[in-house]
Amino acid sequence: MKTKIASSVAKTERRIRERSRVGREICDRCNRPPPLCVCQSLPEKLIDTSTSVLILQHPRERRRKSLSTVPLMPLCLKKCTVKVGYNFTPQQLDLVTECLGSQQKPLLLFPGPDAITLDDDSNADIVQNLQEKEQLLILIDGTWAEAKRMIMQSPELIKNCQQVQFQSENESIYHTSSVGESSADPLRKEPEKHCLSTLESSAQALMHLEPSVECAMEAKMFLEGSMRCMVEKRMSVSEERNREPRFARPGMKIYEKNKRRHEIKKQLFNYKR
Repeated sequence: MKTKIASSVAKTERRIRERSRVGREICDRCNRPPPLCVCQSLPEKLIDTSTSVLILQHPRERRRKSLSTVPLMPLCLKKCTVKVGYNFTPQQLDLVTECLGSQQKPLLLFPGPDAITLDDDSNADIVQNLQEKEQLLILIDGTWAEAKRMIMQSPELIKNCQQVQFQSENESIYHTSSVGESSADPLRKEPEKHCLSTLESSAQALMHLEPSVECAMEAKMFLEGSMRCMVEKRMSVSEERNREPRFARPGMKIYEKNKRRHEIKKQLFNYKR
């Protein structure tokens, strides 16, 4: 009985501590805690590109919020939509059905043998024709393995899209430090250094698709600027953070609970082990 009373008192103490904890502060705009806030790098007004951006995001990528670049994109671009799923059909996506209804194919940014290379001089006329109309640009967000699987599981959507690609020699911001040098320990590893994030790929594609060079440059500047801010702040917090484990091991929790129970027993009943 004494043990039960001591356990009950200890449990009450734990519940009081848990209820007194206040959730951490989160920025209303970028939805990040103050040390990781990126609002300083965001545009005052959303950038109104002629190209609409549709991101098809793998569910696992959605859970990688702290390092994912996709949450930054709707904070910069006015015409940016995110859909989450493992596979998609045109009927599930209003933007795609509207685009097909206007007798136009959406552009899918994904490499392939039939893809139009946007930065190839031999395709200059084709790219110019693309710039004359408002385009729907689709990007797949996930690891390369996840993206390929999503492509394979969405055959009808792929069939109704025109694939586009570009030849990138740029190194991802994930791999560079604040001074532009390669980082020995990047926050997120890609298959190759020239592989870009979804945000960076979108910025590059807009440079080729937007009829207004000024608008494309502005979008690229704020997109990459917000990502660079996110990476630098994440690296800074990681360096400053205490290296102790965030969560105690199960055995340690049991030890602490038993220790407190015996302390309470001793205080209430002069109990000696």
